Amino acid sequence: MKVFKEMVTLVTKQRLGKVDLIDEKITEDNNNLYHKLFQGIYDGTFSSDEEAARSIYQTSPGDKKYLMLKSRLKERLINSLFFLNYRKTTVSPYQQAVYTCNRNYFSAKILLTHGARTSAISMAKSTLTQSIKFDLNELVFLNAKMLRHHSGMMGLKKDFQRFDLIMKKAQNVLKAEGRAEFMYESLLIQFARSKTFKPEFAAKAREYYNQSKEFAKHYHTFHVQLIHYRIGLQYYQIIRDYRKTLTLCNRFEIFQKKHPNFHLDSREGEIALLKMVCCLFLREYKNGLQYAEDALKYYSQGSNNWFIVMENYFLLALHGMEFKQATSIYGAVTAHPRYQYLSAEKLEKWKIFQAYLNYVSPDAKIEFKILKFLNEVPIYSKDKAGFYPAILIAQILYLMNRKDDDRLDKNMESLRIFSSRYLSVKTAPRTTLFIKRLRQIINQFQKVELNRQKFHSYLQNLKISDFGPQGETDTMEIIPYENILHIITANLQPVKTPQ
Repeated sequence: MKVFKEMVTLVTKQRLGKVDLIDEKITEDNNNLYHKLFQGIYDGTFSSDEEAARSIYQTSPGDKKYLMLKSRLKERLINSLFFLNYRKTTVSPYQQAVYTCNRNYFSAKILLTHGARTSAISMAKSTLTQSIKFDLNELVFLNAKMLRHHSGMMGLKKDFQRFDLIMKKAQNVLKAEGRAEFMYESLLIQFARSKTFKPEFAAKAREYYNQSKEFAKHYHTFHVQLIHYRIGLQYYQIIRDYRKTLTLCNRFEIFQKKHPNFHLDSREGEIALLKMVCCLFLREYKNGLQYAEDALKYYSQGSNNWFIVMENYFLLALHGMEFKQATSIYGAVTAHPRYQYLSAEKLEKWKIFQAYLNYVSPDAKIEFKILKFLNEVPIYSKDKAGFYPAILIAQILYLMNRKDDDRLDKNMESLRIFSSRYLSVKTAPRTTLFIKRLRQIINQFQKVELNRQKFHSYLQNLKISDFGPQGETDTMEIIPYENILHIITANLQPVKTPQ
């Protein structure tokens, strides 16, 4: 009761008369300005300050009225963070523990600041126990530090030594976690910048993976083990060993199942998505499509990760020649209300997907304006290098069908120049080989039998060439080149000579 009395006294003296929140009353009042700004941001009506200020006040974003409204809404949002209702959503015990332990540690600090020491120490002890259970080592350290300080002040020698031991142990684990996180994030930033294979980068990744193995041997905490798996998965992707990546994904799954308290849907989705990517490279399309179904269970429709899963899902269906399924996936993505808010780069990618889908499955009921697509002139830029050959190749395929020789020669020359300047057999073997074959088909368009004879040798070369990383711009292969060659060769018709 002493703890409650102390807290009641503090709240009575220090509480606000009214707490500004984003509650149901505000969200039900359509005339409330906070609601207008809040709802407009939430449903995507406002994508910029200019749009919000113009709609609400018919003014510019620099107007004092708008700036004040925005500032006060931010304050209400921050206050509302302390009253999130986890019962409305399916939240794992781990997520609940993260939220509760952070909130309670912050509350203990406030109580301590206002002299409510008994309440603060009681809360710190319960928070410490929960933090240890869920491997929240930063909070273990902070709560143990608070309790050690209190024990020293009160002359409690045994408690002081106990909390000091807990604090130092947490400090050592935090140091290991920090180093492991640094290694993982260093690999992430390099891999995000360029997925081109570089021996020195692979050597660094191998070094980090070996270091993380040592950490995992000495520290049996969940998070050290978790980061070890992630570094390993990153390493195998860097060296392009997708079979080992897939094997490690399975081991990672088993590890997570052994620790149900730490379950997060996002981690399960992360593994399923990576398995999809592996199957795309390994050409195991049936398994990849199943992993896609698994991944979709963990992401809400319209979220950024949902669009990423759907992109890989589409590629798996297209590579696996499941054209009806690919059409269905394309329709689900483009019909989603959040589709229009994708980045310009993502929207352009889906337009390119549309062109290839229409090429392999012209009966698919999707709206595709061929003439508009053929009249677009792709512009090369380094940050979107993969789009350039993908668009040119698609245009060439349509121009071949339409027998538009003039534009066909022009586009083929643009593709040849691009290939000679930016591609190499070493970095993009499949794309360079396909472009070479495509040029020969066009140059010898009349020599049907010769093309068919050479087709088999080029097809064999393509089959033994690895897929380039789908995320690497200069090797974005939307339809397997083997499949395109099959279609082209099947469409070759000998020219009838006049009698």
